[in-house]
This record gives sequence, C-alpha cells and structure tokens, in this order.
Amino acid sequence: MKKVKFIVFICLFILLPLAYFNGFIRISDLTSEQESIAKKYGGVYVFDEKLDKEIDKREEERRIMTKGLSGKKLAENRYAVDMTPVNEKLPRVLSNGKKYYLRWVDYENETRKKIKTPQIYKDKIKEFIGSEDYEKFKPSYDLGYFYIDDNDEVRVIDLSLDYYVVETTYTLSGDEASGIKFTKNRYINVAGDNYFYLIDNKFQKINK
Repeated sequence: MKKVKFIVFICLFILLPLAYFNGFIRISDLTSEQESIAKKYGGVYVFDEKLDKEIDKREEERRIMTKGLSGKKLAENRYAVDMTPVNEKLPRVLSNGKKYYLRWVDYENETRKKIKTPQIYKDKIKEFIGSEDYEKFKPSYDLGYFYIDDNDEVRVIDLSLDYYVVETTYTLSGDEASGIKFTKNRYINVAGDNYFYLIDNKFQKINK
C-alpha cells in the first residue's frame, strides 16, 4: 500500500507542474554563438536586384488587379477568382522573356518535376559567411524567385537562408489511443530578417 501511495505521489509530483505550466516550458539546444550566427546571416539573399524588383512590381500590379475582380463564393469569406484576365494582361514573365516562379513548390506543382537550388549559389553564400561560421551552424536554403534559362538550368533571383533548431516543449498531450506524452518537439526558424544584395559580386546588407 505504501508503495502504491509513493508511486501516486511521484506521478502527481511530475504531472501537476506540467499541467500548471502546460506549454510554457520550452528548451532548445541553441547556443548563444549559433544564435548570433543565425541573426547575423539569416534572411533573404538577392542575386539579381533588377529582376527581383521587376517581380515585386509585377506582383503588386497583379494583386491590385485581382482585388478588383469579382469571384464565385465558395463559403463564408471565401471566393474563387478567375485569374485568366490577370494572367493575360499581367503575365508572370520577366523582361528577358522568361517565365518566373515565386516559390519552388509552384514550379513542382506545375511541371511535376523536382527542383533544387544549384550548388553555385550555395557556395557564394558560404563564401560570404565564411567556412568557420558556416560549419558551426549549417543553414537551410529556401528557393524563392527564379526562372529556367534556355539550357534548362535554374537561375536563382533570390532565396531565403534559414536556421532551424529543435525546440522541446514540456506539456501534457495525447489520448487513449496514442498514450500520454510529456514532451512535444518542433522545428523553429531562428534566422534573422536581413536582406543581402549581390553587388559587384559581393553580398552587402541592405536596410529595408
């Protein structure tokens, strides 16, 4: 009987604080040095400023035109807009005649082909960061604006450099089927929101 009481006491000792601080206790293995690297180098890297601005301008024009179109109501506050007039008048085509894409997923959904950021662009960023800091906290690349050239090669206009860490939240969750869980892990991006432009073959930080 004493053993049962002791087990119950231990369970309550563990569960009650978790219930009280449910979701408030978060721990990650991020070091202060890694955080400094992420804040310093994380953000958007623009390889072609001219084309980057072209796309921003065209997307704003498309947004304004789309806003003026009426759509078919699907549900409360949800409408389906026919984008044909927008695509005809304001196509997603650059001044060089190439179709541009806003995200890698748009290209893959359209073509059913996988796409990767070419190594040459990654190497340019690594050169800017420096091998030592790069190896201390390796980033992830999220392809942004790009187009496909005549040789079927990816021409990156901009991309995001992200830094992810695993954050453990101490919480109470679960059900009868999956069981009770005391921790929940998730990836969080700790990168800074910097903008770097490639000017004279060197990246320079720009305030936006």
